[in-house]
Amino acid sequence: MLKDGMLLRIYVAESVRIREKPAYKFLVDYFKERKFPGCTVFRGMAGFGEDLRIRSVDVLNLSLDLPVIIDVVDTEEKIYSVLPEVEAMVEHGLVTVQRVQMGQKKQHEGT
Repeated sequence: MLKDGMLLRIYVAESVRIREKPAYKFLVDYFKERKFPGCTVFRGMAGFGEDLRIRSVDVLNLSLDLPVIIDVVDTEEKIYSVLPEVEAMVEHGLVTVQRVQMGQKKQHEGT
């Protein structure tokens, strides 16, 4: 059964730091400490931001500063409870929220 939820998506470059840690590592810890059900980090193959500088894994244009997306899904109330703090922490990036339908599955047992 699906239920209403919110997706908090944060776009940053790999080089962006929050409190002296890579932003994506800091944010994973931040959401874990606040007991969110999960957080996923995606590393992009290519992209650009406000500076219009293309970052890519292309061999001819190798960049070590690739785009990173951090996704967190939870209830609207929980997402909005951390949103002001997250927006303040992410000084160089983009923070978005969107409504989603969530379906919870059993936790995968690692091997």
